[in-house]
Amino acid sequence: MRRFYCHCGQEVFFDNTYCNRCNSILGFDTEQQKLISIEPFKGQFRSVQLPEQHYKRCMHHQHLMQCNWLLPVGDIFTQCLSCRLTRVIPNQNYPYNVKRWAVLEAAKRRMIYGLLRLGLPIHQWPAADTQQLQFHFLEDQISNPIDGHEQVFSGHAAGIITLNASEADTSYREATREAMNEPYRTLLGHFRHEIGHFYWEKLIKNQPIYTQFKALFGDDTVDYSQALATYYEKGPPEDFQQEYISAYASAHALEDWAETWAHYLLMYETLETAVEFDVIHPPETDREFHVWLSEWMQLALVLNALNRSIGNADAYPFVVSTRVQKKLQFIHDLMQG
Repeated sequence: MRRFYCHCGQEVFFDNTYCNRCNSILGFDTEQQKLISIEPFKGQFRSVQLPEQHYKRCMHHQHLMQCNWLLPVGDIFTQCLSCRLTRVIPNQNYPYNVKRWAVLEAAKRRMIYGLLRLGLPIHQWPAADTQQLQFHFLEDQISNPIDGHEQVFSGHAAGIITLNASEADTSYREATREAMNEPYRTLLGHFRHEIGHFYWEKLIKNQPIYTQFKALFGDDTVDYSQALATYYEKGPPEDFQQEYISAYASAHALEDWAETWAHYLLMYETLETAVEFDVIHPPETDREFHVWLSEWMQLALVLNALNRSIGNADAYPFVVSTRVQKKLQFIHDLMQG
């Protein structure tokens, strides 16, 4: 994540809606990928830094949602680039779902920020492409016995990313993490994982690079349902860390891809944050993968040491084996290309 500053010089942060020093309204410009200061101007808003550029705010900027993303004043949409990707939300007649929706959207915006930083397309698919990206946030009957779905599993299918709305609850995620014996489970991680499935369809499937993918990640044509059933029955191989970034990655080639993709996004954004805060030195523009990875491993060492010093579990509970490094490099080379 980059560092952001108000026009008055005050440091501000990604989710901020106003500057607490000069009270300027803040908005995130997806084109510039930065927070800018805006002020009322003839019923719309103009940038203090770029007075020739006019903006309007996302319709979800008020109340608990507090979306601070902007649109060009002439845009036909009323929702920002991120909000309009959400097509189904949990029943807002329940107050807890109002909060859940806000938490889900905040994590989604941060995930999409990472995609923008990498230059990945989001809306720019041909009109004939039936798999346009969208998000569905659903409740199941465990959370809502009255009108929840019988079961809701987070996943991706044909461009639609579905998340169980309960994932917005810290207590639910922690209980599930313990039950699944997962050392790391975050809402942002869910978004990064599921978007990995979407980009596999766009960037890998039926593309020349597919052969390289298969050599590294395995056969994606293996029966998916059976593979997951076997994983949940028997668990991962004892030596899974030699081949996979996580236990779940061992379930199927497509899950290995999504887990590794999510991990790459985690590493990329955390390294960017570390550079912005002068924790590590800025890398060369066209850095080689081994340099990029070396920087990451040193940073992870520091993060874990800091967490242990304050009595918390490791911030980075992963082993990056030689095999996993090759998979990460595959994604890195794809991004660089």
